[in-house]
Amino acid sequence: MVDTTSLIITCKGIKMQGSVKKCTFLYDGNWGDEKLLEHQAFHESTVEPDSFWLGFDSSLSFGKFSGRDGKQS
Repeated sequence: MVDTTSLIITCKGIKMQGSVKKCTFLYDGNWGDEKLLEHQAFHESTVEPDSFWLGFDSSLSFGKFSGRDGKQS
């Protein structure tokens, strides 16, 4: 059986001169997808001496429940 769940993956942005500059990148897919690699390469190509890329973050995958919905089992 193929796992068809996907993640909402966001870019954390960059940290420059002590402050975070947000990035609006949002991706519905999986780790290792070409779009993520391209976005990472973009940030790595624009890094300046006083900045660095913060990486990606993900939420729960679709179809999985956190158990925090307040319902009792």
